Amino acid sequence: MTPDRPGLSTPRLIGLDWGTTSMRCWLLGDDGRILDSRRLAGGLLDMATGIDAADPAARAGAYEATFLDVCGTWLRTHPGLPALACGMVGSAQGWYEAGYLDVPVRLDITAPALTRVAFGAGSVHLVPGLRVPSDPRNDLAGDVLRGEETQVIGALRSMDRPDGEHVLVLPGTHTKWIRIADRKVLSFTTAMTGELYALVTQHGLLSHTGATPRRDDAAFARGLSAGFSARERGLAVTLFGARALVLDGLLEPAALADYLSGVVIADEIRHLLPQHDGTQPIILCGHGDLCRRYAAALRICGVDSRVVDEDAAAAGLWSIAVAAGLVADGPSRWPDSGKRTRRNSWSA
Repeated sequence: MTPDRPGLSTPRLIGLDWGTTSMRCWLLGDDGRILDSRRLAGGLLDMATGIDAADPAARAGAYEATFLDVCGTWLRTHPGLPALACGMVGSAQGWYEAGYLDVPVRLDITAPALTRVAFGAGSVHLVPGLRVPSDPRNDLAGDVLRGEETQVIGALRSMDRPDGEHVLVLPGTHTKWIRIADRKVLSFTTAMTGELYALVTQHGLLSHTGATPRRDDAAFARGLSAGFSARERGLAVTLFGARALVLDGLLEPAALADYLSGVVIADEIRHLLPQHDGTQPIILCGHGDLCRRYAAALRICGVDSRVVDEDAAAAGLWSIAVAAGLVADGPSRWPDSGKRTRRNSWSA
């Protein structure tokens, strides 16, 4: 990405959204303006490949090497620039575990909540995730998220009335449905829709049924119809039915991926939409094509939606950095304000 009006904004912060399957990085200037950005297809799942999970030093070393490979030029050009990261990089399988804040919780993340990871070339602060604790009394499973809390903070920053009640849906590998009132997260639910889609299209029988995918909006709409109609048959049966459609010549192999996308998105919305009153638009925040698909599915249900750009995570990281004192309101030094410090045993 070409710097935005070079020379008119001083680099102030490196922001990272490092998730399960991808890593997005931003060089942020005054007021959180995006000066440069980079994206890496590999996330936590790729980082775990070839690393001994029982060796924290090896895992930390791999994360540091990847971070420096992607952001090292920015650090060398702007020594001392603070870095703030959200997402699975702060999970138990990430660089270091950054902990959770229990829901309900206000989205006011300040310095004491951050985890500072020091390494040879500097340090990175990690944003905590959010957690709904499991209830052992009735064997009710809880829920967790990482990274989406930062996207929500950024999305609220773009709203005319951020203090009202909102339902945000963040499509992705693990889609989140988050209910908010007055900047407080009241509850959230996770659906592994994106991961399920990746598994059925890249592994197993259906991965050998299709052909090289091409965009097919008609096949996607047909998949939505099948997914919304799967109440009696169930998702597993509906997914296998896609193979029969291809074998019978009723679905082009190249359209299989879009058909399956419609099936799994419709199934998710069919189950989770009834938990929300539907009296106001749902806010979608994520990749443009995914949001387009969710918006189409919601329209079938008679629900309006509004899309917030996925760079909301960058705005959220900037807001957290300001609240935590990592960046000042004006050009100045950046205070080292992390309260919990974890240092690699092998670093200086």
